[in-house]
Amino acid sequence: MTVVVRHRCPSVAIAHALRAAVAADNPPYVTVELDGPELVVRLTTASAASARTTLEDLLACLSAAERALPSAPSG
Repeated sequence: MTVVVRHRCPSVAIAHALRAAVAADNPPYVTVELDGPELVVRLTTASAASARTTLEDLLACLSAAERALPSAPSG
């Protein structure tokens, strides 16, 4: 099973920072790439349950990384 999740960031710089923040913890069957200001997460697992567990962990890490970033300027 392959799952692709796209996450739009406010800027390319923030996308780079978030990718770097989650890259170290990714197992080999997970890739995080950039498409402009979007993170593109791809994972391939043997089952839907494994995909869900992996995505839950990755999204929790991504959420924590977003909270740790300085606020983006509005405008």
